[in-house]
Amino acid sequence: MTTYTTSYKKAVQSSNTETTGLARPLDWLRRGWGDVTAAPTISLLLGVSFTLLCAAAYIAVSAQPFFSASVLALLLLISPFLAATAYSVVQQREQMRLPSLRDALGHVRSRALSIGLFSIVCTLIVGAWVRLSSIAFALYYGTLGEGAAELARIWTTGFDFPAMLVFMTLAGAVLGLTLFAIGAVALPLIVARNHNFITAIHYSWRTLRNNTATMLVWMLMIIALVTVSLLTGLALMPIVFPVLAYATWHSYREFYGE
Repeated sequence: MTTYTTSYKKAVQSSNTETTGLARPLDWLRRGWGDVTAAPTISLLLGVSFTLLCAAAYIAVSAQPFFSASVLALLLLISPFLAATAYSVVQQREQMRLPSLRDALGHVRSRALSIGLFSIVCTLIVGAWVRLSSIAFALYYGTLGEGAAELARIWTTGFDFPAMLVFMTLAGAVLGLTLFAIGAVALPLIVARNHNFITAIHYSWRTLRNNTATMLVWMLMIIALVTVSLLTGLALMPIVFPVLAYATWHSYREFYGE
């Protein structure tokens, strides 16, 4: 565990004002994989829980596309708590403690208000994006009544509307960058320092602004791994989720090590 302490002390000196090398995200992933192998049972449990949540959301949207916004909102409200639990697990490892899911859940419970408010902010942003995209779809195709349902069908049953798919992809990129900007290190800050969600979002945005190249590479790596997981029918998600969660914690420690 001494390697953690040494690397984090060095990270303090370069926290917000200097850009780390572009290879740093690979190191975060390496450390995240090390955490998975050190706590496989807890990691797999968190990964399977998130995977089942994603699968349930997909099934629900496929069955009832009109309620896609509500299903997505539920996913966004729950998943930050799973991620925060993963952060608490790796924090226990840092403290040279045997990872305990019970202790991690207790720690997350003590931060529940800030995590919940952060989740609500993300949900509101995504909800606004879904609504605006639905309106754009409806105006483009002249069908206001079925906009939301058809929008969901594009993603779940095939791409019958190439022009709209391009629009959705570009709009989704803006959405993803926005969520990444406010959430890159926000949850780890809440878990580690019990910051309120507004302060955590501010620090997250500042981290992206001061380390733009490194953080954009990190965002692309996240997108790539999530995309691969989706293309495999979520088969890899039970591993990808905890690796990304732990790696996100290490990215936080890279910039705000203590």
